[in-house]
Amino acid sequence: MNNKGQVGVGLIIILAITLIVGVIFFQSVAQSIGTVTNTVAMENDTTMTIAVNGTAQYVTTCRALSGVVIFNETGDVPVPSDQYAVVNNVIHPTTGDLSVSITPDAAAAYKTIWTIDATCQPLTYVADSGSRAMVSLILVFFALMLVAVSLSPVMQGKLLEAIGK
Repeated sequence: MNNKGQVGVGLIIILAITLIVGVIFFQSVAQSIGTVTNTVAMENDTTMTIAVNGTAQYVTTCRALSGVVIFNETGDVPVPSDQYAVVNNVIHPTTGDLSVSITPDAAAAYKTIWTIDATCQPLTYVADSGSRAMVSLILVFFALMLVAVSLSPVMQGKLLEAIGK
């Protein structure tokens, strides 16, 4: 019975399964990092119909907006910032979703349709800069772990012994 051959096959199978599963996890984590660490430019993207002034309107695709500029329905005249209030990280009263509340002033001059230009933090965005850095570092260390797992049998000499060299 060739014990070295059996150990070598088992080692190669375990190594292959570990690397395949690791690469699948690595790919899924790497694809989702962009939504966690990047903001999105919102340009004429969200149209709000201002039916009743003083009633909050909700942007449900973002958790926070910064650099907000609101335009009238023609898109060429900015609405003065004293005619609306923006509140980030609020819970939508009917759906329970995290959203941004924009409340037009009761005396707003433009009372039909508003379009918003802003920088949007997606719902999955991590607001803390330290956490965003850690997300990237976790991916780097995961890649290094895959390299270490793939090289450890070679470094220990078991793989070379198993194939007879």
